[in-house]
Amino acid sequence: MTALSLTPKEQEICELLANVVETIHTQQPEQPRLVLRIAGGWVRDKLLGLESHDIDIAIDSMSGFDLAQHVNQYLSAHGCPVSTVAKISQNPERSKHLETATTSVLGLLVDFVNLRSETYNSDSRIPQIEFGTPADDAFRRDITINALFYNIHTRQVEDFTGRGLADLRDGIVRTPLEPFKTFTDDPLRVLRVLRFASRFNYAIDEATAEAIMRPEIKCDLDAKISRERVGVELEKMAAGPHPLLSIQLILRFGLYTSIFRTPPRAEWASLEDEPQAGPTEPKDSAVAEALARNMLELVDGSNSLLHGMPQLCLAIGGGEMAMRRSLMLAAFLYPYHGLLVRDKKKVVPMAFVVVRDGIKLSHLDAESTVGLHQFAASLASAASACVAGSLDRRTLGLQIRSIGSRWPQSVVFAAALELLNGKNATALAAVTEKYKAYVGRVVAEGLAEAYTMKHIVDGKAAAKILGIKPGPALKGVLDCVMDWQLDHPLGTRGECEMFIKETIGADMQ
Repeated sequence: MTALSLTPKEQEICELLANVVETIHTQQPEQPRLVLRIAGGWVRDKLLGLESHDIDIAIDSMSGFDLAQHVNQYLSAHGCPVSTVAKISQNPERSKHLETATTSVLGLLVDFVNLRSETYNSDSRIPQIEFGTPADDAFRRDITINALFYNIHTRQVEDFTGRGLADLRDGIVRTPLEPFKTFTDDPLRVLRVLRFASRFNYAIDEATAEAIMRPEIKCDLDAKISRERVGVELEKMAAGPHPLLSIQLILRFGLYTSIFRTPPRAEWASLEDEPQAGPTEPKDSAVAEALARNMLELVDGSNSLLHGMPQLCLAIGGGEMAMRRSLMLAAFLYPYHGLLVRDKKKVVPMAFVVVRDGIKLSHLDAESTVGLHQFAASLASAASACVAGSLDRRTLGLQIRSIGSRWPQSVVFAAALELLNGKNATALAAVTEKYKAYVGRVVAEGLAEAYTMKHIVDGKAAAKILGIKPGPALKGVLDCVMDWQLDHPLGTRGECEMFIKETIGADMQ
């Protein structure tokens, strides 16, 4: 048996729950004595020495909602604050297969759910649920290291699969039951195997790996799993500690097109019917791994481009973690760069549709991914011009305005893409310094937030100066006003009005 080292708050919660069980038994002696266990990820993380605030209480003979009510009654009777119990109904599409109760206990959120067994049919990943034993509950879980329990009465870790503790010690990801049957029942477990293997940098055991490679499993992954669930797992991989390993595993098991699903072939645009269409086939998906590797060199390496950015730039990019996530998504999707698809009455980048529909992430994620792809070439040219001393302030400011608030991560993406042409220590240092010079120039010119600049003379005032009615022609006028502002960072409104009258007005005559 294995014990855990609990924080004072966790110790307090365990003692509280044990006292609640004793109170229930005193009030209902004819009922079987409850046994409560903390389940899953919390146990795993505690054994790994990691912080965990995700406490799930597994109950053997009472509903989660009823136990949560008993907890609140006990807290109230002892003068402790009580929180409302939220009942989370079954929602199999979001992997909520059994009703759960959630409430705050001594300041920490705690979920209460029954131990359960699951039975599947061949057509769906949504199981038939019954109350079960601790062993039933352990064996129905995705991987052995997630199937551990902590018994709050004995204060010992329980390993009903017989492999969880050893696999945690040895760094192995495997399914509790025969893997092919496990994945056939619920193909989402394939993605969870990949996610946890990459999160902890663990090896996938041979039998589990062989099952993932079976064509039947890939078919089930396409047929049974909602795109929302695919997106949830993929997003966690992209934002996790080892995103490079995530894409390597996706490629190793041939799951790239299953995860990053494209629209039907009939919706792809081609040169014959869309003159602006580019390539007709995706790039080799291995480019996603190469880009992710370059990205991590630039973000985490000893000469990090990201760490070299002023805090203002990191804040503009949404913070370092948000920037890393968006960079990894863009790297993962780069094989689709240049491909176009028909989307209703428009022609749009395929990567946009794959993010929006294939992995069901947000519209913002789709725009960010496509933007990082599209601005890389112009950023590379601008960075070269900056080093050569031929980049003027106006051109720089207009570029930042065009890219918007994502320009800091766009710089990193452009640098990573440039390194695809050949990477060694010399090339990495040269590319890093090149883009650091670009960032330094943006900051020195006061253009880090150029995308927020307002016209010093607005359209209504400009129309009055020129004696014209507001309309489409004013766009060109306002473009000239912004050009003037970027060329004259210390210019006044009066000087700009004179420019409008004497220069723009003269050109309009």
